[in-house]
Formats: sequence, C-alpha cells, structure tokens
Amino acid sequence: MAQGLLLRYPGGVGVVWLPGGPVGAIAAWNEALQQIIRRSAGLTLIYCRFNSFRARSLEEQTLLMENNWRPARSPLTSGASLLYDVARPETDRIAACSKNWRHNLKRSHKGVFAVGPWGNPDAAEMRAVYAEMEGLKQLPPQHSENNLRALYVHAGKHMLTYACRDAANKLLCFRACAISGDKAWDMLAATATAGRKSYASYATFWALTEACNRRGIRHYDLSGVDPDGNRGVYDFKQGTGATPVDYLGEWDWASPRLFALPANWLIGKRRNGI
Repeated sequence: MAQGLLLRYPGGVGVVWLPGGPVGAIAAWNEALQQIIRRSAGLTLIYCRFNSFRARSLEEQTLLMENNWRPARSPLTSGASLLYDVARPETDRIAACSKNWRHNLKRSHKGVFAVGPWGNPDAAEMRAVYAEMEGLKQLPPQHSENNLRALYVHAGKHMLTYACRDAANKLLCFRACAISGDKAWDMLAATATAGRKSYASYATFWALTEACNRRGIRHYDLSGVDPDGNRGVYDFKQGTGATPVDYLGEWDWASPRLFALPANWLIGKRRNGI
C-alpha cells in the first residue's frame, strides 16, 4: 500500500510524494506498483519519490535498484535519525547522556519556570515561539499557524505535548510527540530566546520523555538529524545518549527516467530556499 500527495501541472505532468514510503514487502515496490501509481494519477510525465523509515540494508537497497528506484539526487532529509530508549529507568537515561547534556539539565532545574502537559495547545502561541526561534536562527518558516491547528484537530488524540512557562505564564518552550503503540516520534519543538537562556528545552524534553516512560513507551524516534546542516539540533539530540540509525531514506522513479533530472534540480532549488 502507498499513500501520497499528487501535484498536477499542465501537459499531463505531475509529481507524487510518498512521505512515509510504501508499506509491505519491499520486493512488491516494483514496476507493477509504479504503473498503478502512474495510471491512477493519469499522468504522461511522472516523477515519484518516497522517504522510507525502514532501517537501511544492502539487500533492500539492491531490491530497490533492481526495481528501477534510485537514491534521490536532491534529498530533503539526511536519512539519519536517533532512537532514544525511553523504557530505561531514569538513572540509566541520565547516565547515558553526555557530560554537557547532564550539566545543562541540572542548570534547567534552577530556572524559574514550570513544565507540564499542555492539554489543548494554542496554535497561535506555538507559532509565535516558532517565529522567534526562526528569527534568531535565521530559519525558514517551520510550521504555519493553520498547519499547527489542523495537526491537533485531526491527530491531537495521538499526540502528547509538554510546555514550559515562566512565572508570568509566558510560553518559553514546547515539545510534542506522536504516539502509536509502544513507539513515539518527535513531532514539534521550539524554544523562545528567554527559554534558551534558562535551558528550558532540556527540562521540557526530560518531562516529556518521563511521561512517555510512564505510558509504557519503549522507543522514541528523535525524527531525523543533520549533523552538517543543523549542528545545534544534532548535538542536542545526540547528547541524550540516543542510538544512531540510518533509514532507507529518499528514493525516486520517473517516467521517462530523464524526467528525474529536472525534477531533482527544482527540488534542490526549493530545498535551498531559491
């Protein structure tokens, strides 16, 4: 099975994006699936890309190549992540943190703020913290207010959100994860300037993962890292003592195959904000 986003352009040209990749046996991600996608989309020229979160293996990479998939030339993600073992006792998780991470967690305990579950997150308040963080780090917009609101309307019952507020009830930091069974995935995180000064992100991460531990969550996927493009986030996530994992990542297919070249060029320009 595959679920994706279809973008149509004039002349029977289109792009299909499968954000989680197909599911099922990888041997079935073959020409038959590709032709089903093409026929159902009704396209003459098609570019299709998926981003799979299956662990990378040489055998499955070979199967993809045999079925005419190729590693994307302009990937949007690094294909790498970190898995945090949230089922361990708190003492073991603290011991696994880097020395600097433990030090900053202790610093956060001295902050004049409160951390707790955020039952009904306010999209406008979230967006304001994102905007402050984007301005400080010179980042493109991460999430719009409408997207944040829609996320909680449609998937809020599957999410757990923790917020950190100062004595005046101003939002300093928040972090949210999605939960399915005994697994959780990082979904949202942002810290205001005042929160950075008080190490609020450390206290918020710890409170959220403690809540996951109490719920019986075993594995927490930190949802991607990019040590070259975003070193600060990578250092924060790696400092938790999480285990590195490489995913199959982004692969593409096009008909005709040469259509993949301009498609990757355009995606690369958009990725770089051009």
